[in-house]
Amino acid sequence: MLRSGVNPFYYIVGFVGFLFTITASSYCLFVLRGVRSESASAGAPHALELIMDRYGTSLLTGQIIVLALATVGAVAVDHFNGERIRRERAEAAQQAAGANPAHSQEPFLKVEQR
Repeated sequence: MLRSGVNPFYYIVGFVGFLFTITASSYCLFVLRGVRSESASAGAPHALELIMDRYGTSLLTGQIIVLALATVGAVAVDHFNGERIRRERAEAAQQAAGANPAHSQEPFLKVEQR
C-alpha cells in the first residue's frame, strides 16, 4: 500500500499554535490587569507583563501570519501528495490491466470508436 510521508508543516502549525495560545492568554491577562485599577496598583509589574506591553501585539500578529502560511503549506503538501498517490494508483491499475488481457479496456474502446 502506498503511504505518503509526514507533512512537516504539521509540526510548525502545532508548535506555533501552542505558542499562540500561551501568548494570547498572557496578553488577555495583561489587558485585564490594565483595566482593573486595584490590581495595577498592587506593586511592580511582572516581567511577562512588561514583555506583553511592549511586544504583545507584534508577537500575536507574527504568530498569526506564521500560522496562516504554515496552514496553506500543509494543505498544499497534502494536496500534492494526494495527487501523486492517485497518479501512482492509476498507473498501477493500468499496468495490472495490461498484464491481464481479460480485464483490458480495449474491447470497450473499439466499440466506442465505431
